[in-house]
Amino acid sequence: MTRPALVSRALLAGALSASIITPALAEDDLADSEDRRTIVVTGERDGDANPNANPNAPYKVENSANSKFTEPLRDTPKSITVIPKEVIEDIGATSFREVVRSTPGVTLGTGEGGNAFGDRIFIRGFEARNDIYIDGLRDPGVSSREIFGIEQIEIVKGPSGSFGGRGTTGGLVSLQSKRPQIGNDFAVVEGTIGTENHYRGTIDTNVMLTDSLALRVNTLYHQADTPGRDYVESTKKGTAIALGWNPVNGLLVTADYYHFRLDGVPDWGHPFDSTTQQPYKVDRDNYYGVIGRDFLYNGSDIGTFAVEYDPIDALSLRSITRYGETYNRYLAGPVGAVCRFARTATGACPATGTLLPEDQFTVAPGAQRRYSDTSYIASLADATIRLGNEGFSHTLVFGAEYAREKVDAYRLLTSAFVEDANGNVLSVSPFIRNLLNPDPLLNGTLTSYVDGVTGPTQTRVESTGIYLIDTIKFGPKFSVTLGARYDSYDIALFNPDASNAAGLQPERLANNVSFLNWQASALYKPVEAVSLYASYSTSSNPSGEQIDGNGVAYDGLAAVTQNLEPERNENMEVGVKGELFNGEMLLTGALFQITKQNAREQTTPGVYELVGKLRSRGVELGVSGNLGDKVQLFGGYTYTDAKLVNSVNAANEGRPFANIPKHSASLLATYAVTDRFEIGGQVYHQSKIYGGSQVAGTAFVPSYTRFDAVARWQVREGLEARVNVLNLTDKLYYDAIYRSGSPFAYVAPGRSATLSLTASF
Repeated sequence: MTRPALVSRALLAGALSASIITPALAEDDLADSEDRRTIVVTGERDGDANPNANPNAPYKVENSANSKFTEPLRDTPKSITVIPKEVIEDIGATSFREVVRSTPGVTLGTGEGGNAFGDRIFIRGFEARNDIYIDGLRDPGVSSREIFGIEQIEIVKGPSGSFGGRGTTGGLVSLQSKRPQIGNDFAVVEGTIGTENHYRGTIDTNVMLTDSLALRVNTLYHQADTPGRDYVESTKKGTAIALGWNPVNGLLVTADYYHFRLDGVPDWGHPFDSTTQQPYKVDRDNYYGVIGRDFLYNGSDIGTFAVEYDPIDALSLRSITRYGETYNRYLAGPVGAVCRFARTATGACPATGTLLPEDQFTVAPGAQRRYSDTSYIASLADATIRLGNEGFSHTLVFGAEYAREKVDAYRLLTSAFVEDANGNVLSVSPFIRNLLNPDPLLNGTLTSYVDGVTGPTQTRVESTGIYLIDTIKFGPKFSVTLGARYDSYDIALFNPDASNAAGLQPERLANNVSFLNWQASALYKPVEAVSLYASYSTSSNPSGEQIDGNGVAYDGLAAVTQNLEPERNENMEVGVKGELFNGEMLLTGALFQITKQNAREQTTPGVYELVGKLRSRGVELGVSGNLGDKVQLFGGYTYTDAKLVNSVNAANEGRPFANIPKHSASLLATYAVTDRFEIGGQVYHQSKIYGGSQVAGTAFVPSYTRFDAVARWQVREGLEARVNVLNLTDKLYYDAIYRSGSPFAYVAPGRSATLSLTASF
């Protein structure tokens, strides 16, 4: 289907919604309609201020950018952590991964042979790498995302099938883009220099082309080495262009295009010590990949067209259509098991032998690789209807969503020889590295190329969802939110490669299922500033849900699971949210329990059934906003007790989840010393994480506590200097662990310092 046809369909869906719903509403005067779709900056806000945040407390976001959440965050009966761009700046983050690294309750995972290297995350104990959304639509394809064009990042906790569709077991992450602002002209130019050859420049500008037409452009150039790591570097370039047109009161038409490229050296960290079951004590900067062979390329090109229309106060219509293409291409060398004996002539490590001195121990890098292209078409149309009065009212969101996703994963091959700079062929010996002093340089280039004979493994997904969410208010103190979503999920996989089993025909797999998810919440307000709530919600995991995964172990589609019904998840949560200091600070607390009642498990060789039971329970606390006139706070604490409850393998029952810390906490605090000078810092703590597949093994990375610092100085009106020092004590710590019996661990960055100058016009 062509892009114009999809745009027309989206507009038609919005018009159809209006024609069906409008007659049922009480008559309203169009001339008196408040323009909810026009973003106008008022008061003392900076031009590029987040329109969803409190104007006096930028750390405190008042509203979700997702129109499915119709109430202020204080009165939304669900745990939602919203990270505004001001917090992102003060913690010194320049990528999605760095933001997640500082967020309690969200854990980083590793790229592996069976899933993609990129933004792999866990929320409340469950995989969420394909549960990332941009401006309300799912962003398929695992890659390394940037945040230069992001206004805020929302982390919705707990099963969220009613809001997001498939997956969303532990929750979902939504990235809200910076939008055009009608009636406002500004430009914000920021340049950053720092240690480790760090150079970064961004421009955020909003220009009124006419009285009703605004153009917003964000651009990025970033080049830096990774602090504390030899050879690891990246270059990033990006542009986000958005055009907003407000031809009449209540109507906003936007079109935007996002372009991003990353060129870097992949880093899969340090080896493990089998005697201690922890990362081997080697120098932090030891690099175990292959320079001259390894590479990492990511790219995205995404275009979106949206129409938002408020014909009357009681009705809002929205239609979004998107076409996107992303790619993820890499060859990386995860470090193998430590060999303590003399290797054979072919480079193999014998199981026994004479133990060598430690300075003669060796490792051999692997060759994890991927060459995948993802493209997708997605469209959403919904209507928000407001009925009733202060004594009794309904706010309904009714909509439909369609998406078609395509992933082509090609076989990536490497040449059998190395060429030097002059094209001379050099012999290739086994990639054996000394454990303590690895030399990763090839002194040449090992060429990689796509297998042009076999063809790609093709994954095709077509999904449709219909949802209804109703918030019913019984006066000012009590409300109920009910929601349901019905989804159909159709996935097909074609694998032409039969080289692993002679005589096999190309593999064709398919799974076509439908499922209903729902949620029910009750909220009570003893006083206006406090909300008490209880919530129940569900989600579903169809077979093949993780479309970047290979086989059962990585939740990809497999012959032994393609006919299974979806796994089912339920969440029970009770919580409290309260505002202090004239509404400039929000405190939150919640108790939660997520249960997967019918987890997929292998019952006999080659046979999988829905017989397991997983459970994650815990507590979350959060704070955001101003503590008086001079102090800003943003942080939280999460305790997660996630374990396998029932299993066909009795030995696994009671074992905790892999990759999930029991305790994680962070607190960012800044203090205004004067009207022009502000200092602050962040502390982040995470308890140890065990490796393994679904449940924990014995290998782990230790707990750690990291400290960061920030200072801001307003040199003069429109010019600000900011200093960020990350990992202030140069702590050596690890933020992710591979799942195998001889794992490796991702090394977090060492200490770094940057100076940023920001000019606002």
